[in-house]
Amino acid sequence: MIKGLPIKSIKDIKKIKKKYKEKEMYLDLLMFLLVINTGLKMATIFEMKVSQLKGKKYIPIAKGITFLLTNEMRELINIVTADKEPNDFVFARRIKDKVSRYGYYCNFKDICAELGLYNTSIDSWRRTFGYHYFQKYNDLFFLQWYFNQNTAEQTMDFIDVKEPMSSRFKQGLEL
Repeated sequence: MIKGLPIKSIKDIKKIKKKYKEKEMYLDLLMFLLVINTGLKMATIFEMKVSQLKGKKYIPIAKGITFLLTNEMRELINIVTADKEPNDFVFARRIKDKVSRYGYYCNFKDICAELGLYNTSIDSWRRTFGYHYFQKYNDLFFLQWYFNQNTAEQTMDFIDVKEPMSSRFKQGLEL
């Protein structure tokens, strides 16, 4: 089985967002944005209720972390929760029960196929968060802790970064 790779290109992420908007798949787009911007697990996303997201600027994440909801995410939250009650699940589709990830998986695979993107799946979303977080902050320790992984090498493999750990410390210290 081929593992899903992170979406490394910002252009590809923008294409995916645009395709979701063209197809008016706002619920799927919101889920995509939440995961690639926060690294939340799908199981956590499916448990979210309207009251946890609607009208909020930040969402609390397990382990005492909060993430900023972008303007785009807040607009999508207003769209997808317009006809829902505060205790309804955000990602339920026209029913009150929770949903499985299969529909989101199929929709995402279809969009990626239309765009010519391969080796991606909804499992790539958390990896995408990790990859871009690492590129921006170079904080491997946080990612290792956040993804609950035992070694730095495991985390590097998870986010598909091929930097040998020994190369990070070649300069030494100049005290």
